Amino acid sequence: MIPSAPTFFLLLTSALLAGWGVHEPPFLRVGVLAFVGVLGLTLADHLLSRYLARLTVQRRAPERLSLGQANPVRLEVTSRTGLPLALTLKDDAPWEFEASQREHHLRLAPYQRREIAYTVTPRARGDYDFGDVHVRGRSLLALSLWQRRFPATQTVKVYPDLLGIDRYVALARSRHLEQAGFRPLRYLGEGAEFDFLREYSPDDDYRKIDWKATARRGRPITRQYDLERSQTLMLLIDAGRMMCAEIEGMSKLDYAINAAVMLAYVAVEKDDAVGLVVFADKVASFVPAGKGLRQVGLIADQLYAVKPVLREPDYGEAFSLLRRRTQRRALVVAFTDLIDRESSSQLLGNVLALTPRHLPLVITLRDHRLDALAGLRPQEAGGAYQRAVATSLLTQRRLALAHVRSGGAQVLDVSPRELTVQTVNKYLEIKQRLYL
Repeated sequence: MIPSAPTFFLLLTSALLAGWGVHEPPFLRVGVLAFVGVLGLTLADHLLSRYLARLTVQRRAPERLSLGQANPVRLEVTSRTGLPLALTLKDDAPWEFEASQREHHLRLAPYQRREIAYTVTPRARGDYDFGDVHVRGRSLLALSLWQRRFPATQTVKVYPDLLGIDRYVALARSRHLEQAGFRPLRYLGEGAEFDFLREYSPDDDYRKIDWKATARRGRPITRQYDLERSQTLMLLIDAGRMMCAEIEGMSKLDYAINAAVMLAYVAVEKDDAVGLVVFADKVASFVPAGKGLRQVGLIADQLYAVKPVLREPDYGEAFSLLRRRTQRRALVVAFTDLIDRESSSQLLGNVLALTPRHLPLVITLRDHRLDALAGLRPQEAGGAYQRAVATSLLTQRRLALAHVRSGGAQVLDVSPRELTVQTVNKYLEIKQRLYL
């Protein structure tokens, strides 16, 4: 029970009357009776109000939440009393989540049901627990606030960004992929499968002209082909020391995993087989290449609990496993990060071992904070030192990436914000050019 301001005022007044009874004895009895009467009335009001406020409260939250996205959570409150209620609800969402709203205020008419919606944004993958829902209401005489706890313990799993896939599908269906920066899901190349006929344009290869269709329609018509299918894509994800760094509340590994899951979805939509290798100082997970949406779910299940570790990555073990277990020619997309020539030399040696059988694509995450520091005009000695260090690190990074490119690998160096879009676009670009 939490006494309200009017109750405190009445109790204080009664106490003052009782205190005045030291000088005027009749006031002592009046004050004590008033004090006891206020306490008794407040307690009776509280117990009756709490008893009459019959409620049911339920939480509806997805069992799988998406990392870094605003996931919807709903609280359903139903009044089972004939009294109007003014309530405050507080949901025990995991403290690691960013909640759009922790407390919710609402009024319920007799026997009314209301739904409250808010969002939670997880910043790390894994298992998390919601607690109970706490409800606070005002008593009938407004003398106190009552509180009740509704059991609602629930364990949720934070997966890579699955909501991003839903948005991608919606954009593809509405033909708005380009507005979000993506290439269209159906991207045409010079594969082996005929797709459709269309009018000739000046940029078309004349060898694509369909002369029979041209003769029938009286104007140049070209044949369009869909991309070749049934290729293999292997995802290599470095969970080592360099991927522990955080940018805007998420680790580099989290950004890489979000991009990898989206890439896996796009690849299976193009009928490619997708596999996975997760490694740090040793291989942590391996998923053989497979097709279909079930394969995307299997990859997401393997990735949802992966954590970065402060150990140097063993590229040799990961690439050796891939060469042994992947016989068919594949596009190998490696998510990692480089900072100096030594680390790039270790990666380069293993990239060379992949070519020419496989096509390696190395994707690294660029930290925009280093670019910002390198571009500052320092006003003091500390700023000059920071700029010098940032410039040196960026120079080493450029040399490291150039070193990897020299071995025949393609390199995509991109900021975490653009990682998913640029990764998907690079995959479709490679597929269009038939590098595989």
